[in-house]
Amino acid sequence: METLKPKLTEDTLGTIFNSIEHNLSIMDRDLNILWINKAYAERLGMNQEDIIGKKCYKLWHKRNAPCEGCPCVKALQTGNVEISDRESDEGRYFILTGVPLKENGEIKAVFEIGREVTEKKIVDEKFIETIKLEGIYTVLDNLVHHFNNIFNGIYGFAQLLKERVKDDSSLSFVEKLMTSVERGSKFLQALLALGKSPSMVKVFDLSFLIISTKEVLKNIAGEKIKLELSLSKENPLIKGDPLQIREVLLELVQNAKNAISDDGIIKISTEKIKTDSHEKVTLTISDTGHGMNEETLQRCFEPLFTQDPRKFGLGLPIVKNIIQKHNGTIEIKSSPNAGTTVKILFPSATLQQEQGI
Repeated sequence: METLKPKLTEDTLGTIFNSIEHNLSIMDRDLNILWINKAYAERLGMNQEDIIGKKCYKLWHKRNAPCEGCPCVKALQTGNVEISDRESDEGRYFILTGVPLKENGEIKAVFEIGREVTEKKIVDEKFIETIKLEGIYTVLDNLVHHFNNIFNGIYGFAQLLKERVKDDSSLSFVEKLMTSVERGSKFLQALLALGKSPSMVKVFDLSFLIISTKEVLKNIAGEKIKLELSLSKENPLIKGDPLQIREVLLELVQNAKNAISDDGIIKISTEKIKTDSHEKVTLTISDTGHGMNEETLQRCFEPLFTQDPRKFGLGLPIVKNIIQKHNGTIEIKSSPNAGTTVKILFPSATLQQEQGI
């Protein structure tokens, strides 16, 4: 068989380099860009002709001088291949490699390879965060059980005391004590719910779940508030724990009801959509209530943040935790006197999916 000996012309090399997904560039000793590949221009969102001749640090970091520890600067200084990692202003992470280009033993330019590792870094950080949270939840679980035992003891003695107290003044104090213990117990259960993982994992129809919960939702909304449903007929299947998703639904409808002072409308809709070639199932809950200002909107997912003294400020953090454990995302849009819209995206599932989440 005849050995294939391709000729590496400038056009051939250009085709090869432009098919590589990493940022490739050649810069002179002053870090003026002389050449780039297609991926480099696409990541900057600029045309090639607008990039050539510019300084790399101005384009990527809006700086007037090279970045500290720049591998290209080091490569030009040492004559060795240098590697370092960098974060762009938009929060994208790259591993940069500077390769000195020599001619007759003299360094004339530097070849830079920028490999984006944003997704990997995010996954790694989430994994580390998950490990830490699991440890925290284990400790929290033990604490909750210990405090529950204490509260049960206090509540039991308070009940005995209530049976023996005769005057109304002392009885009032005992009843307040029992109410405080009940609230404390509910608070501990809410804390414990923050670490709850899906227990009954299955593929189910989100629209059917809402229909089966309709009467409960109507009772939460009350007589003066109209509950409107607009549910997808395209089998919006998701995978997870239907009891936890039901808990999310009830919490969000209760929040919507609390935001409406008199009569109003709560709308619940489901839809199947495509995002980045992946199918998603959306759950949207909107209301015509008083809405939230910017500060409240920014802090609404913070544990213990609440503007209602009757609440613990754990409802939305629990909702967000459940959504994230189902590989979903949640977004809230709101403004004063313009109502609130909560949009949740779940990965679309099929009946063939039976394992994992």
